Amino acid sequence: MQRRILLSFLAVFFLFGARQRVVRPPETAPLDQALHDRFSFSEPLKIAARHVSLDLTVDFPSQTIRGIATLGFDNLAAASTLILDTEQLSISRVTLDDGSNAPWSKGGDGIFGAPLAIAIKPATRAVTIEYTTSPFASGLNWNSAAQSYGRQQPYLYSLNEPTSARSWIPIQDTPALRVTYDATVHVPASHLALMTAGNNPRSRNATGVYRFDMTQPIPSYLISLAAGRLEYHAFDERTGVYAEPELMTAAAWDLQYMPAMLAAAERILGPFPFPRHDVLLMPPTFVVGGMEHPMLNFINPFSAVSGNHLPDPEPRSLLAHELAHSWAGDATTLSTWDDIWLNEGITSYLTLRILEEMGLGERAEYGYFVDRLNYESYVHGTSNPHNTILHDRIEFPWNGFGATPYSKGELFLRTLEDRLGRATLDAFLRDYFTRRAFHWTDDRNFVAGLRDAAGQNAIIDAQVMEWIYFSGLPSNITAPTSSALYTRVLNRVNAYTATSNLNAQGWTETETDLFIQLLPFATFRLRAAQVDAALGLSFRETPPLAFLTKSISADYGPGYAAVERVLMHGGPNSWIAPIYNALIATPAGRARAIDLFARTRDRYHPNVARQIEQLLAQTQSNANAA
Repeated sequence: MQRRILLSFLAVFFLFGARQRVVRPPETAPLDQALHDRFSFSEPLKIAARHVSLDLTVDFPSQTIRGIATLGFDNLAAASTLILDTEQLSISRVTLDDGSNAPWSKGGDGIFGAPLAIAIKPATRAVTIEYTTSPFASGLNWNSAAQSYGRQQPYLYSLNEPTSARSWIPIQDTPALRVTYDATVHVPASHLALMTAGNNPRSRNATGVYRFDMTQPIPSYLISLAAGRLEYHAFDERTGVYAEPELMTAAAWDLQYMPAMLAAAERILGPFPFPRHDVLLMPPTFVVGGMEHPMLNFINPFSAVSGNHLPDPEPRSLLAHELAHSWAGDATTLSTWDDIWLNEGITSYLTLRILEEMGLGERAEYGYFVDRLNYESYVHGTSNPHNTILHDRIEFPWNGFGATPYSKGELFLRTLEDRLGRATLDAFLRDYFTRRAFHWTDDRNFVAGLRDAAGQNAIIDAQVMEWIYFSGLPSNITAPTSSALYTRVLNRVNAYTATSNLNAQGWTETETDLFIQLLPFATFRLRAAQVDAALGLSFRETPPLAFLTKSISADYGPGYAAVERVLMHGGPNSWIAPIYNALIATPAGRARAIDLFARTRDRYHPNVARQIEQLLAQTQSNANAA
């Protein structure tokens, strides 16, 4: 098998080497051996953790966690030293499973934390570490009460991906190694604690003590913790949503499609690999759109819930994306961060397949169209073609989360679908996820499995090796270059610009948002009130961003009220800077911006607050210079 992979690569190299530079051939280690993780100090080929027991006490005033972690492991090489990954952890004591104190040493913290070396005996099968996290732990996000949605209680959440689990658990922090775990978590009685587990509580208890069991093995970056003033709403026996009370009514309405979305995913990929699929709506400051923890996806509230109570809520692509990760990433996980595309690219493709399966074929086509257009622009505009290689030897693990693994990975899978046939690709994906369920995977195993499913000639015809190991976009890309949805909305924009007649009956939320984006500003400025009346935007809890920024530029009063409403919510993070940029374009708008920032800055993520502070200072400096 390894020899066939290398020969196939060389054939492609001779075909395409003169035109594009290859990053390197696939490694030739045995396919059943995970490759070395450059970002972990641990040595899982020598000692492999199998289970972690945690006892965690959450202390909001000090923004720390006092922890006790007991790691059970297999000593595969009769090693005398266990090496764990840590980051800014204060270690107070380490004991072996026979009760004796274990000698240990911890290196100085660097960019990837520090190794914790523990001396063990030949018969040792578990160690217990007592420790305290730093207030600056990279994997823990401490939100003040003002930064929560309801502004009543502080909110804590973890975000480990890619290498931050080590900042609150001493562990072998590499995605190739999977562990089960149990945990006891102590939080204030005002809070509900949740984790990546199948037995999450549905309501708060008086003790503030919660116990969790994760019986399916997962990599360390998928272990999660959240604690907040939360409620639960069930959609059916497998799906539900956690949210702050002030958000729950809107969440229960806007996410009612979750059971149908899960059923659609199963029709494509087979049985769901986990017992449950719940989502947790995060505080407004949540730094990403979503994070795919098994059985408890962390979701930015503004990415999932508009609060507009539209008659037929549209399924959100973000919810489909995090659901698809249950197969691509959660159950079948990349072995090193060089292969982020195996998580994100396959998931991005499956996102659009799930939407199509739900009867939203035009939305899926539009997604492929936009992603191809944007990625082609990225490829043509980048000064470093190396950044367009899927399987890339990255310098830092977080550098991989860019356009290439998401968009090129998605476009690659779409090309495989069209070149091999959907039936062949679906059969391969089902087999791939079944064979590698609760296991690591890598580029080599993906190609080997695809060759077994489709044959060597299909691998060559589909230019598989070129897609994975060469820069740019191969010539056989098949994603659509047009979109019926986009064309229809553009025609509406052109007709409205020419006639001023606007009948928005039956428009979807996607169509409405795109209409506002494409509508020329000159037309919006002249007819803002008419557009608003037809679409009912200023009355929405969360109008489209384009409506907000165009309302500011057009000095449209009702739009200003919507702008203030959004900023008072504290997010979305990605909207705040564009809104303030629009405000500071005029002296009157800048005065509004200063007033709004003074009233809302405590609601923003600290990085966002600093960004706006610098923006306002820069405009003041420019004004003084003028």
